[in-house]
Amino acid sequence: MHIFQHAHLPTLRLEGEQCMAAADQRLGLQGFEVWLRSLAPGAHTQILQHAGELVVLAQSGCGKLLIAGGPQRFQGPCTLLIPPQAPFQIVNHGTQPLQLVWVHTRAPLPCAS
Repeated sequence: MHIFQHAHLPTLRLEGEQCMAAADQRLGLQGFEVWLRSLAPGAHTQILQHAGELVVLAQSGCGKLLIAGGPQRFQGPCTLLIPPQAPFQIVNHGTQPLQLVWVHTRAPLPCAS
């Protein structure tokens, strides 16, 4: 099968965040995963760290990337490039939902404290 309807994929709901694996091992992928994430205004991700490279496409909204070297503000549409092993957090500092597409090559590492 080549087409998967998003309505049939499980959605994770965290405080202020909605996540869906749009393409992962469950659908037969081996080399990467694609996740759709939405952050409500004022919400943020956990502090995360990935073993491999991570590309985050900010489709709409505005936010702040907290990463080594200091916070960096952004507004969609734009691309965030997160290097391997770098702890980071994304915060929605706007008044609209922050719509994100995550593409990563390796599973997240245990959350940093």
